[in-house]
Order: sequence, then structure tokens, then C-alpha cells
Amino acid sequence: MRTFQLFSIALFLVFYSVISFGAIKSILRIISPIYKRRMFLILVAISISMILGFILLYVWPLTTRNIKGYTIHLIYNAILSIDFVFKISLTFSLLIALFFKGDWKMVIYYIGFILSVGISGSVIYGTLFGRKNLTVNKVELQFNNLPHDFNGFKILQFSDTHLGGFMGSKQLMNNVSKEIDKINPDIILFTGDLVNNFSTELEGWENVFKEITKNRDSYSILGNHDYGNYSNWKNDITKTINFNEIVEAHKTFGFELLNNKHVTLHSGTDSIFIVGVENWGHPPFPQYANLDSAIHGIPENAFEILLSHDPAHWDEVIKKRGDIDLTISGHTHGFQWGIKKAGITFSLSYFVRNNWGGLYKENNSFLFVNTGLGTVGIPWRINMPGEITVFTLKRIEID
Repeated sequence: MRTFQLFSIALFLVFYSVISFGAIKSILRIISPIYKRRMFLILVAISISMILGFILLYVWPLTTRNIKGYTIHLIYNAILSIDFVFKISLTFSLLIALFFKGDWKMVIYYIGFILSVGISGSVIYGTLFGRKNLTVNKVELQFNNLPHDFNGFKILQFSDTHLGGFMGSKQLMNNVSKEIDKINPDIILFTGDLVNNFSTELEGWENVFKEITKNRDSYSILGNHDYGNYSNWKNDITKTINFNEIVEAHKTFGFELLNNKHVTLHSGTDSIFIVGVENWGHPPFPQYANLDSAIHGIPENAFEILLSHDPAHWDEVIKKRGDIDLTISGHTHGFQWGIKKAGITFSLSYFVRNNWGGLYKENNSFLFVNTGLGTVGIPWRINMPGEITVFTLKRIEID
């Protein structure tokens, strides 16, 4: 195990132990003396169990790179997250109380407890219910170079299903299928991360996706999770078989996979081009995209829509070129925790990504980042519901 990994693990264990100690002390300040010993033993037992679970699942022997499924890890991550956010507020209240005296100390302890219950409650809701919610985001885009016959053209995008994270539930994808039937788009575009890592995650999903793509032109690309790079494989052949099965599933599910290539869409005498590239991201994410190859043969000044999984590709490469009219991406998930209400959008992704969700523009080039449907790492969505996006293309007439 690399030094950086060992350092990260040690840092987490130390930090978790500190907040557990702080939370225990804080709770013991506000409960009746007759229950203190019992509560102390319960809280210590929970903390020790969480530490042992972390070592078992992330240090040895059941590390995520050495197993063939993530269900146990996802369940543990959800429980750890609830435990973690519950203890954080309690620990802060203990620290803040140091600056107060008398009855004010108890007020601070109770405020910390109330905040802990509220925050952990939102995490529980996001885990049990929030990850099953769905929103339809309608976006109208105007272009002066859109061909006449594509005025009003309707595109539906969805992204980041991460099928291994659904843990047996098809409710969300069935709702997606129903919404698509109501929207009746002209084409469907899927922008990557079909699975978490393994082709076995595809089992049982064929009919669901065929219902989504039936009677509609549907195109897709790969995301960083579709290459199988998050596992230790017995050999390269096993990894290649896994990858090929994921690629074949796109076809089986009803998509035409655009691996560094394009297709031409015709309407009347006009045409536009749908371009798809393989994943491009900042390290450690792979950079397999070959945009020059993907657009080779497209006439100059043609209208182009690009599918690129990671929005970092637009930020670092595409917007500087200025020849792609619309890029659609996914990847970020909006950190699965944020605000998307009453026209306000915010996510912790803001602090680490220039483009984490929604619409962006640079000169004549648009980027839209879809925050995805599935979950990765932690199976929650808190104020960041699964998203499908409907684009309506409009032509601006210039006198």
C-alpha cells in the first residue's frame, strides 16, 4: 500500500477518533447521571465498531479494489456518514462551550445536539428516499447557426446511472422511462458511467433500458467508471473481457456508442452532428478522448453537439477551440449534496470544480453539466435529486 494511502487512512482514523471523543463528552454533558455509564458504553461500542468496519473494508482484506461488488461498502458508507455528521456538530458544540460559562454552556450543548439530529436526519432521508427522487430540467438554448429544420429540436440527456449503486431498486429508472414517454424527445443522449466498475452490474437492466431507448435514436459515451480501472484484476484479459461486456451492453440497451466518432442527423435538407469522445479528465481520471478523430470529416462551420463525460474537458480544451456549439457532460453528481430549489443552485462541488452543474457559456460555446441519476461512494442524494435534462434548440434569426 502506498505511503499516501497509509497516511490518508491514519489521518481519517485519528480525525474520527477525535470527533467520537468530542461527541461522547458533549452528549454526556446533557443526559441524566443515571444513564451516563450506559450511554458511554453504547457510544464507545458504536465508535469502535465503525473503526473496525473501516479497517475491514478499506485496509484489509475487503478493500474496494479486491472485491467484485460494492453493496456492503455502500451500506457501510451510509452508516458511517450518518454517524460522522452526527458527531461533528456535537464536537463543535463542545469546543464552542469552552468560551462560555454557567448555563450558557448547557445551551451550547443542546444546540449542538439539535443540529446533530437535524443534519443526520437529512442524511438518513437522502439515503432512504432522496436517492430515488427525480427532477426534469428543461433548458432552451438559442443559436444563430442552428439549421432551420432543427428549430425546436428536442434532446433528452441523462447520465451517471452507476447501476451497481442502485442496490436492486429499479424505481428511479422506471420513473425516468415514464418521463421520457411524456417528453417524447427527438433523440436521447447518455453521457457515461453506466456502471460503477463491473459488467455484472448490468444484469437485470436490459428491459428497463430498452424501454427508454425504444423507437428513438439514442447515443452514448463511456465515463471513467466504465473502464474497470477501480479494481485489481487477475490479469489484463479479465479486465478486457469486463470492458468489452460493458461496451456491448450499450448496444444491447439500445444505444449507439460514440467512442471518438460522430454521427450525422438529418432533418429535411439540413443536418447537425452528434460527436462523442471517450473519457477525458484530470489525473487520476483517464484521458482517452481523441476529439480530432471524433470530428474528422465534419464540414467546417457545421452545428456540433459533443458528448464528453467530464466537464473538465470543456474547461481545459473545448471552450478554447470555439468550434463546438454545445457540450453536454456529467461526472460531478453535484457531490450528491447541495441546493437546487427556487432557482438557487449550490453544491460543495463549487469549491473544487469550475463547472459542477447546470449551464455555462464561453463566447459561442455552451456547456451543460447534468448531475446524474445514480450515486457513487455514498448512496445518498440530499437536495440534489437525480436529473434528466431536456434541451430545446432554437434558431435565432438575424436580420
